[in-house]
Amino acid sequence: MLALLFVLLTGFGVNAQDESSVAFYFKSEPADTWVALGETLTLSCSTSTEVEKTWSWTLHSSTSDVTGTVLEGSGDTLEYGPADMELNNKFITCSADVFGTQLISRYALIRVSFLEEEFQVEPSDVTAKSGSEHARLECLPPNGNPAPYVTWQKDGEDLDQGNTYVDPLGGLNILNVDESCGGSYTCIANSFQGHDPVTSRAGVLTVSGTTTQASLPVTYDVSFAYSRYRISARMGDSVRVLCGFLGNPAPTFVIKIGSEVVKSSDTAEVSAHGTWANLHSLGGISAVKCEGSNSLGSQTMNIPIDVTGSLQVAGGIAVNILEGEQATMVCSESGPNGDPTFSWYKNGAKLGGETARILEVKNTMRADSGMYQCFAATVYSKEQSTFAVTVSALDSVPVKVTVTSDEYGLLGENAQLSCVGQGNPVPSVTWHRKEANTVNAIAIDNVVYKETFIEILAMLNIANLSMAEDGIEYICKGVNTDLYESSIIYQADSSIILQVVQAIEPSISLPSTSVIKSGMPLTLICSVEGSPPPTIEWFMNGLKIDGEAEETYVTDGLGGVYTCKATNMIGTVEQEVIVESKPEFSGGEIFLILLIVGFLLTVLVVLFLILVRRNELMRRMKETQAKDELLLENEKRAGFTPTLPPYTPRSEFPNGTPAPGTPSALPDGEVPPLTIPENGLMDPQ
Repeated sequence: MLALLFVLLTGFGVNAQDESSVAFYFKSEPADTWVALGETLTLSCSTSTEVEKTWSWTLHSSTSDVTGTVLEGSGDTLEYGPADMELNNKFITCSADVFGTQLISRYALIRVSFLEEEFQVEPSDVTAKSGSEHARLECLPPNGNPAPYVTWQKDGEDLDQGNTYVDPLGGLNILNVDESCGGSYTCIANSFQGHDPVTSRAGVLTVSGTTTQASLPVTYDVSFAYSRYRISARMGDSVRVLCGFLGNPAPTFVIKIGSEVVKSSDTAEVSAHGTWANLHSLGGISAVKCEGSNSLGSQTMNIPIDVTGSLQVAGGIAVNILEGEQATMVCSESGPNGDPTFSWYKNGAKLGGETARILEVKNTMRADSGMYQCFAATVYSKEQSTFAVTVSALDSVPVKVTVTSDEYGLLGENAQLSCVGQGNPVPSVTWHRKEANTVNAIAIDNVVYKETFIEILAMLNIANLSMAEDGIEYICKGVNTDLYESSIIYQADSSIILQVVQAIEPSISLPSTSVIKSGMPLTLICSVEGSPPPTIEWFMNGLKIDGEAEETYVTDGLGGVYTCKATNMIGTVEQEVIVESKPEFSGGEIFLILLIVGFLLTVLVVLFLILVRRNELMRRMKETQAKDELLLENEKRAGFTPTLPPYTPRSEFPNGTPAPGTPSALPDGEVPPLTIPENGLMDPQ
């Protein structure tokens, strides 16, 4: 049993009773639960206070998994399904949050039950001689969770005779066989989780011939030793205990826990001949005894029972101390499942580094007030207990009230106005309605209060808003007194003017893209409409830009994806704009670019001039070739075949020497006269 103690140096402690306070405890926590494969899991939670709270549910892979996976849905009841085998042996916690104070429940173990249809081994036909001391029909049941237990039928009737028992492997043992033992036997697999029984094929026992029966003292059945028979279960489970020995005459059987004989009751079922017992709501037992006896002697077999998940807790203590005093919380435990580990939480947040049984809070302050939890855990179980610690200030703190709700309400909808009162002692807070210079107190029945250790929240609910409420001033007033002089009264108030508006969903107009020079600011304008007026948030590449809540935002010159998000009571819309930066180059980079461009232009000009020169030379060569071809053609027409001197390359003549067949050099500008013979033919010389 896990006992949780809270010790204060002042020695002062009382049970928590105030349901208006945020100090609260779990009234019921999710229990370890079986759920059938494919069915819906249902768990529930409740607390000691009726104050409104926020619920959440978390799935944990083990007792050491602190974070877990938050499940969908909320409320004090969880419905989760359909269950599959991935859920088996997982843990689920519920969490209750009241005005920022959070409690986490125990870890509830979830197990998924099933029973397959196919037997691993079915009975076969067996022949035994009449007078045999022992006959056995085999049976190995289907797989299942929890492991199924086996019963037998003979000729369609449940079998429970003094000379029969079932061994841990599922086989049927028949002692001192005679003709009456013959018949058709079927093996039936059963589940403690309500699955329909599964029946095997029938095996026929044929009894023939005779044999001499010899007396046999009570002896062990080797199948119990072969299976290393022991029972493993979780606290609260149901288990079946089997008892069997060989012997002639057939032994009588009895099952005991300690020295007490197990008898049929609300928590146990025992066979008529003591060969089996069903134990329900298993508690902290470690073994049972199976005893068999006949006229020749007796034997006792101890059957170990391993019960896991047996940690238990006790707690729910409220303690009041003054600032500066020391608090010591001690978490002690005992149990059969190994040494537990410890962890401590305050208001639902884990206290880092606190893993010992003892948690000390020295020189306490008001901020140390809160709900503390100690968790003790093994691999099988994780249990918790809760302590409400209130640290009172030594000095009085005058009341301060602040209206925290939005000033807008939607026409035809319900509205809630909230106000926080702070001070020492915690003040009382009331709401008032001002109309036509008249201030009237609002009935307390219309206000919901949530009190913490150091402040109080008062929430005024207004149903079905009409335009008559538009412009009405609501005033929150707070009062407390001096700690040492009750005649000194402190008062404070805060107000809000309610504006009733038509509901219009927010909308945004924003350009989709924009280009700027790198490093140059860009002004983005997010045109937002809606009623009530939406609040605006700006994001860059998914990250919120702190302090930016206006329609206009000036960038710092960086490119990226900018998002404008508008939210009001109706909903939220957002729109993105992609800002692309123009490239910016340094002076050195620009010089290098110009140098490369100049080099490329020079290369292109040279290539162009080479191409022009080449084309000019080709043109001249073609003209010369055409003249030569024309001259030859004219000579052929005149019947003259010119004899050309041997070709001498011009490069072999001295500089300034005219090539053969060309006129001697003439002064610049003079042209040799052209002489045409009378026959009209050119002189080839």
